Amino acid sequence: MRILTILVAGLLSCNAMAAEGDHIIGGSVGYGANELDGFESDNSTSGDNVVYDVYYRYMWHDNFGVEAGYFSGSSGVFSALGSIFGQINNIEYSGLRVTLYGEYILSERNRLYAKLGASANELSYKWGSSWSNDELQSSNENDVDLYTAVGWEVRFHSGFGMNIEYQYIPIQALTAQNVNFGISYQF
Repeated sequence: MRILTILVAGLLSCNAMAAEGDHIIGGSVGYGANELDGFESDNSTSGDNVVYDVYYRYMWHDNFGVEAGYFSGSSGVFSALGSIFGQINNIEYSGLRVTLYGEYILSERNRLYAKLGASANELSYKWGSSWSNDELQSSNENDVDLYTAVGWEVRFHSGFGMNIEYQYIPIQALTAQNVNFGISYQF
């Protein structure tokens, strides 16, 4: 009975030491530009993309934390229209990411932040002329690459937050640059 009392007291003291608001979950959607290297025609290597991102962040310090998330992007409206005449079709990417997160608190509710880490990602696309009778060739590749983002966040007393973020994500031969709008909840 004495061991059980010591164990319960120890667990309660650990919970008392844990700071409220260390955990954050969130997501964002965005729009951006991408560029695919390694093809001769400049017209077919760049386009737009739509992206979404979901994440969990653990803050071990007031200004620093670690974030794990999943992101996915695909060709946007202009890329879809351009693929009718271009050589590159159906660009899609996705990946799991882990980043270090740092923020600079401007005021009680406003903060600037940066994320730096790595993503284990997959890139797929098709190439060839959609007007010819030749079949489109496809590429599907996996790799680990850099993941970076900077942004501004407003956090309310209720725990909810809103943010705008610029992402620079090199994914193998593709470079995606996105602007995302997101919401999050701190608990």
